[in-house]
Amino acid sequence: MTIRKRVGSVMFIAAAAAAVVGMSVGSALASTTLTVKVSGGGSYTATAKGETVLADGAVHVKCKASKGSGKIANGTHHGKAPVTVGTVAKLSFSKCSGPLGGVSTKVHGTPALKANSKTNSKGETDAIITGVNVSVSTGSCSFKVTGSAPGYYTNKTHTLTMATKLPVKAATKAELTISDVSQCLGVVTNGQHPTYSATYKVSKRVTIKSR
Repeated sequence: MTIRKRVGSVMFIAAAAAAVVGMSVGSALASTTLTVKVSGGGSYTATAKGETVLADGAVHVKCKASKGSGKIANGTHHGKAPVTVGTVAKLSFSKCSGPLGGVSTKVHGTPALKANSKTNSKGETDAIITGVNVSVSTGSCSFKVTGSAPGYYTNKTHTLTMATKLPVKAATKAELTISDVSQCLGVVTNGQHPTYSATYKVSKRVTIKSR
């Protein structure tokens, strides 16, 4: 991989770290209606267990710490997937490392947490964090990250795992996308799609049952 390509990859990977704060829904795979019952919700905090990793191919950016907070609404939620069950009002990353220098980000709007599948026998439900609108700059280069990040919630461990490999077939596609690229000398381009992986321990003993 050339230096030019590696730098471009790392730049938009770093952007995706902030992008996971909130994201908009991707194109629908099918029109699926879900009934989602939530208990044990309310205001919560979520702390990453170990590192969070943003990746594009072989290039990785790792952050040793990440925290988030928001609210999860109790009760029954019904509608076309993905179904909103809460918010992710704040998300932060720290002690990040990679071959690129400093990156600054600004998150716009309020992201949401949505159920995106039926719950399987293991108590796992696919989820999407939606509503992202993040401005990113590094040096003279600036761009925006929007889209959606896939993952799944596990009732037994009260964890939200952000990953592209999901335990249940998702009802709606999710991905991150880079746009509004300016003065990045071609190393960051519109239309790139980084991935995000992390496991967050949720402070509340939330139970999600979707059917």
